[in-house]
Amino acid sequence: MLEVTHLGVAYAHTPVFADLTFSVAAHEILAVIGPSGVGKTTLINAICGQLAHTGTVTLGKQPVTPQRQRLALVPQDYGLLPWLRVAANVGLPLQLRHHPAPQRVAAMLAALGLTDVADRYPAALSGGQRQRVALARAFVSQPELLLLDEAFSALDPVVKQTAYGLFEAQWQASPMPTLVVTHDWEEALVLSDRLFVMTNGHGTMMANPLSALPRAARAHAPQYPQVLTDLRKAVAAQWAE
Repeated sequence: MLEVTHLGVAYAHTPVFADLTFSVAAHEILAVIGPSGVGKTTLINAICGQLAHTGTVTLGKQPVTPQRQRLALVPQDYGLLPWLRVAANVGLPLQLRHHPAPQRVAAMLAALGLTDVADRYPAALSGGQRQRVALARAFVSQPELLLLDEAFSALDPVVKQTAYGLFEAQWQASPMPTLVVTHDWEEALVLSDRLFVMTNGHGTMMANPLSALPRAARAHAPQYPQVLTDLRKAVAAQWAE
């Protein structure tokens, strides 16, 4: 379980947020939703230990540090190294830990439909392919905590739906505490178990009314349009405060 307690971050003595407290269960996906500039990426960086902060962040009751636990981040720009081929990018976390596992890399490439492009460089890939490479790199290390920072935002709607399905399949094979940072209400409903809405330096936990449904079925559920409308109104009311 990831536990964030009284977390605060400030830049030049100006608070970005203060006193954020929430938890993410071992087999749970939490969507962190908020407008641009509210501090969503700052929250991710603080959880990873990349920013000085007040409060505590623990994973399995231990302070979160990249040296102690296996953390995986999929940023908005995917963070692929342009001088490495696809297979090397995917296997990089294992190489850095001095535990190369070519068979595991090959299996992950196959699972995400990347075998045919394994020898290409990132510049030769489509946006959807680069996103799948980033997901493969995240999952291959079998992380204890997965963080997605607007990881699907650059994809067109059709490719995005495919990416959701691939993400879901890999996550179900090895569930872990996961934060999906997004400004997309539909994405939050489709992927998450709960929602953490950030506004004005604070955060509010909300239930996902569709959480009982399989993720693949949520966007097609009869109640989906009304749930989406209600969520937009509720979140807009908070952002307007």
